[in-house]
Amino acid sequence: MPELLKALLVSASLGALLGLERQWSGERENPTADTLAGARTFAIWSALGTLCAWFGQEHQAGFFLAGFAGMIVFLAMFFYRRAAHDRDIGLTTGAVGLATYLLGGLVWHGQSKAAVVITVTMVVLLASKEWVHGLSRKFSRTDVYQALQFAAVTGIVLPLVPDHPYGPYGAFNPFKIWLMVVLVSGLGFAGYVAVRIFGEDRGIAMTGLLGGLASSTATTLAMSRQSRARPETGAVCALAVVLACTVMLCRVAVLVGAVSPSLLARAAPGLILTALPGLLFAAWNWRHFLRPSGSVPAPPSEVRNPLSLRIAIQFAILYALIVLLVQWAQAGFGGAGLYAASFFSGLTDLDAISLSLAQMQQGGSVAAEQAVRALLIAAGANSLLKAGLAVVLGGHAMRRPVVLVLGATVVCAAGAAWLL
Repeated sequence: MPELLKALLVSASLGALLGLERQWSGERENPTADTLAGARTFAIWSALGTLCAWFGQEHQAGFFLAGFAGMIVFLAMFFYRRAAHDRDIGLTTGAVGLATYLLGGLVWHGQSKAAVVITVTMVVLLASKEWVHGLSRKFSRTDVYQALQFAAVTGIVLPLVPDHPYGPYGAFNPFKIWLMVVLVSGLGFAGYVAVRIFGEDRGIAMTGLLGGLASSTATTLAMSRQSRARPETGAVCALAVVLACTVMLCRVAVLVGAVSPSLLARAAPGLILTALPGLLFAAWNWRHFLRPSGSVPAPPSEVRNPLSLRIAIQFAILYALIVLLVQWAQAGFGGAGLYAASFFSGLTDLDAISLSLAQMQQGGSVAAEQAVRALLIAAGANSLLKAGLAVVLGGHAMRRPVVLVLGATVVCAAGAAWLL
């Protein structure tokens, strides 16, 4: 019996916390209206879940399920009657009520920690109503459609495609190719969402920081054009490019670690050394992050939603071709061919060559030392390309710092590759 009383106290407290949030939310939106359900009601619902779980375990199996069905019927009848008088019938409160009943059952079955985590998460989610609604308006219908389309195709394609090597050198594995697409697109989408959340009025520096997650090449192009169109923004555009290229190296580390943790452990010192010039430059120019909102608008059209099926298929083809190129180069020319393929692939896409090297090292077809050296060569080649874009497309004020920092990045990458 003391265990039951303890469980009732915990569940009632969790229910009351949810009820307080619902009560505060209702009073804030409409101070004169009656609260649909408050702290007392939710505490009772949670305690009811605990009691029904106890009865179901000690006396009659199925009692908890019967109680849950009763809750559904009770809430359905209540909302049916309320709908005749009020368009806002409070479906969110009803859904939270059902969840509260289940939380009471969790507490009785010894899952108090899980119940607390779920309760706190629900409170935060409920309290973030205005923020969530505002966030949803930042995304276009096309963004939502592409995300749903990509999720559906991925959920169907990934489990069904064969997990076997095909073609020359066994370079084509449909499952691994599409898995890499999902990994890169998902990480890129995280950066795209971050850009959408923070918006254009956070300044070019923040756009560069977040743009490195979505596309460092697109960010370099955007900032180069911006610096030429508005020369007074050259310094902060240079910072944005450096930030994007530095974040790109962090993104590569995440991708490599997801496929081959052992390769990441070997490559981490070299990647850190390669990123050092960009980190020092960003630290020196930290004051740019303190610019007020709306100081310098950033062009949003340069960074596209990475969940587009067309973009995903293009990356899949590129990834497959790079795997074939690397396998062919290694088979025909040994280590020298691998390094040459990594250099030219890094000029095109650093994600694809990084994932290819991690996949082959994990499978044993490439030695760890060779994979690390090839990865650093690809990173240096990619930085070399970004410096070239800045020189050709960027304004005068942007060129000097970008060339100096990315040039130092190339030197560090080459030095790390030689030392390792």
